Order: sequence, then C-alpha cells, then structure tokens
Amino acid sequence: MRYLIIGGGIAGMTAGEALRKSDAKAEITIVDEEQHPLYSRVLLGHYLKGKVPRERVFLKQEDWYHQHTIEWLPGTIAEHLDVKNKFVRLSNGREYPYDKLLIATGTAPRPLDVDLRGVSYLRTIDDADHLLQLLSEQKKGARMGIYGSGFIACEYLELFRELGLPITLAFRGDRFWSRALLPEAGELVNKVLVEGGVELHTHSNLQDLVGEKELKGFVIEEGTQEVSILGVGIGVVPDFTWLADAGVEIGKGIKTDEFLQTNVPDVFAAGDVAEFKDVVLGRQLVIMNWQNAMSQGRHVAKVMSGEQVPFELVSSYSINVFGLEAIFLGDVEVSEADEVYVVGSLESGGITQVFERNKRVVGGVLLNRNRDRILITKAIKNKQSFSELEFVTD
Repeated sequence: MRYLIIGGGIAGMTAGEALRKSDAKAEITIVDEEQHPLYSRVLLGHYLKGKVPRERVFLKQEDWYHQHTIEWLPGTIAEHLDVKNKFVRLSNGREYPYDKLLIATGTAPRPLDVDLRGVSYLRTIDDADHLLQLLSEQKKGARMGIYGSGFIACEYLELFRELGLPITLAFRGDRFWSRALLPEAGELVNKVLVEGGVELHTHSNLQDLVGEKELKGFVIEEGTQEVSILGVGIGVVPDFTWLADAGVEIGKGIKTDEFLQTNVPDVFAAGDVAEFKDVVLGRQLVIMNWQNAMSQGRHVAKVMSGEQVPFELVSSYSINVFGLEAIFLGDVEVSEADEVYVVGSLESGGITQVFERNKRVVGGVLLNRNRDRILITKAIKNKQSFSELEFVTD
C-alpha cells in the first residue's frame, strides 16, 4: 500500500505515524512545505517568552523519519493532483503515485496588501525566530502594534505584555471573536484589555503602513499609530490552487464526510484544511486547533487502513488573555445557532454563552467560568437542551 501525505504538520505526521504502526510494510511519503521536522505550534508562544528553549519546541528529529521508514520531503509543495492516474506532481519536478492520499496542508496567515520590515506573522518557527530578531533590535520605550482580533492577536498580546512593552491594538469589529461572542461578552474582553493598559481601537481598518523600508507605524481612521513592530492576526487562508482540476469538492475547506473521506475515492483530508461532517454537532465544520488536527490525523489513519468508523470529538480550545481565561467548546458560530443563552454577567467578571440548535446544546464559550466546562461538554455529547442544564450561580 502506498500512502502519500501532503502536509508535515501535526495532522499529517500523526497520520503517518499511526499508519506505520498499523502496517510495517506500507510505503509512506510525507510532503512537507517546511524545512523543519515536526514541532509544536502550541509551544511557540512559550519559546518567544523564553520559557522553553528552541530545541524543546521540536517533537521529532530528522532521523525519526528514517528510523520509521517514512520518506520525508522537506521544502516541497504539491502542484497538481491527478485523481484519474492517482499521482501528485510536486515542486521537485517528480510525480508521486498513491493508493491512498491524505491532504493535511493546513493554512497560512492572511497577509496585508503592503509590507515593511517590522511586520510580523506568527504561524511557523521561522516566524517566531524573525519576531525574536525584531524584538532584539527594539529601543527602550518602543511601542508594539497588533492588528486583528483572533487567537493569533492574543498570542501577540500575551508576548508583548510579558516583555513589558506598550501596546496599540486595532481591529475591524467592535469586539474580539466577533463570530462567537455576543456584545456583552465582547465588552468583557475589551474591558480586560483596556484595564491591562492596551490602547484599543475598535471599528478600525488598516489603511496603510508608515515607513520606507523599516516600519514606523500604521494608519487607521483615527490617524497614524506609531509602532515599530506590527503583529498581524487577521485570519488564515488555505491554498487549493493545486486541486483546481481534480474535482475535489471545496467549500470553506476541503469537504469530507464523517470518515474524513472526500468526494473523490481514496482521497482524504484532515486538520485545519478539512471541512468535515461533524456527527456530534450535525453540520459541516472547519475546526482549526491543535487538538482537532491531532485527533483527525490519528482517526483518518484508521479509516485509510480500512476501519470505517466516524470521527467524533467535542473540540475544545482555551487561551488566556491578560488573566481572562477563554474556553471554546464545540460549535460556537453565533450565525449557526438558533439561540445563544448567557449565564453570568459583565458585572460579575464571568460570562458563559451556550449555543443551541434544534433544541440541543452544540457549543459554549466560557469567559472566566471554567466551572461550566464539564457541564457543557456533557450536554453536547448527550444532546441535551439548555433547559436541562443546572449552572452554579455566583
């Protein structure tokens, strides 16, 4: 059996490792856009803060691939998929045949239309190294800028705060995580940021950068904001160009069924790039977090090996922002919920949002209310309604 995996991140690597364990004789090839062996994106923030040495960020060493008889192609990207003849043409000029193909390419940061030295993106270890170099060049009192209101923006916030650097934050909406938070919850996050010393600009579109070669600032409706580093976190974009003629169905991601199988025979998808049928939540979902990618990588290996079991996981993701603990469980898109119930309040300093669809709980956002985590997770798994839940009051 020839397994070809496009993507050397946690989803692709987990799948490759699981496939090797189940089949000692299979041919396994992993095509990896990066030059580095597998590392933990989760640990990049700790590395930037100096809490974890660079070598500890890596989860595999180069000799691991050889020891497990896995062909690893670093610095290589897929350029064309031929599903009729079952091969992928790569940037190294070669055509790699497959019996089963896994697409686990992940996504890349959405870039600004303009660029200067001092603009930072944070996805890879190379990005982290670049940011550390920029930080080492800063003069005393230098102000940091952040544009965006998602998880990457939070990473920049925590880093700059840890380093004691003044911060200017701007984003287009009126609150963080606008697709998931109602106004009151968003106000709680904004309050925490302002009280933490952040200069906050909402409803702000980045219009231009200031500087010739080196960044001096960025321009929004309220004027020029002087910063020497600008961390950008305005979402991510996948690359589907190499799939253009393959007939693979694509929506927000590569569409799969509950088995992570695409509409094309013997082609699968996993991780950030997969828009999978979630049998727990009852709709197609793209979930972009480490836990989901690792779980899907492990599961899709079983399916590719012949075990037809649907993928089931109540996804969870947590992050800390200036002491505010934010936890996201299941499906947390406000637009996809029939009702979003609120427990707690801005005044109490803790808010839980419970998302309900078709009279059953499908998700939850917890801000400083970790106590509700088990309750909501069980409700999602057991298909309970919000009315059946009993919350601990303040």
